[in-house]
Amino acid sequence: MDFLQVDVFTETAYLGNPLAVFPSAGELTRRQMQAIAKEMNLSETTFVTSAARDSYEVLIFTPQEELPFAGHPTIGTAWTLRRLGLISGEEVYQHSPAGPTPVRVRGHTLWFTRDGAAGGDLEDTDLTVLRRIGEGLHLDFDAIGLEARELGRSGVLRPAYANAGLQQLMVPVKNLDALAACRPDAGRLGEVSPEGAYCFTASGAGQVRARGFFPGVGVSEDPATGSAAAALGLYLAARLGSVEVSVTQGVEIGRRSLIRIEAEPGRVTVGGSCRMVLSGHLETLPE
Repeated sequence: MDFLQVDVFTETAYLGNPLAVFPSAGELTRRQMQAIAKEMNLSETTFVTSAARDSYEVLIFTPQEELPFAGHPTIGTAWTLRRLGLISGEEVYQHSPAGPTPVRVRGHTLWFTRDGAAGGDLEDTDLTVLRRIGEGLHLDFDAIGLEARELGRSGVLRPAYANAGLQQLMVPVKNLDALAACRPDAGRLGEVSPEGAYCFTASGAGQVRARGFFPGVGVSEDPATGSAAAALGLYLAARLGSVEVSVTQGVEIGRRSLIRIEAEPGRVTVGGSCRMVLSGHLETLPE
């Protein structure tokens, strides 16, 4: 069975977040898909079960479990199917267990749009949450939180959940030093958020640096997390109004990625580039 591997959220090979795409996987069972994703050992592997001119159906797996939606697999799968000529047009729809997701072409980038929501600050309902998040990330209490003036707005950003297809814990930290100091403890972090955390800080006007830690789904640190970036857009828009930001992620693990976000309250659009890296053939299918 043929597959391709593409680096997502980058224009440079061997940066960004690698994704394996199986473009003709309609005959595989979910059990086989999970075994293959474990063998590929990437953040995610996608299996396209059908494709037409303006839509396709896909299932997404980490090495440990199936996901209803994920961001870099959405961009990477659509980009790969367009390259293969299996889909065409300026707008197509991805169908996954999280529902339909429109994917649009703008120049050399692809953009997906998701509706979603952001919750309130966690400390409003749990006074111990900052301490527990700090323990889960090995951060001092005062390193958690970000002055919104760093993004050209007012107020203070605090940890909260947001959901653009997957619920994600947003953890703003005060500066780049605090971001670099994050060292997740899977057990303690899992007590607050079973999946993990998306940590971010400001790095300039309209610029964000982020790190994604998701040990709960088998990803210790993700080079680029489109679903979490989408959730970040919803989180920021709920607190600051409509925003446009660029997120740099993966620097600390040598896989610099660039994710673009345009968000308004309740809706977010995420964009990025891709680069084809390799094609291959799976000789033996799992039972």
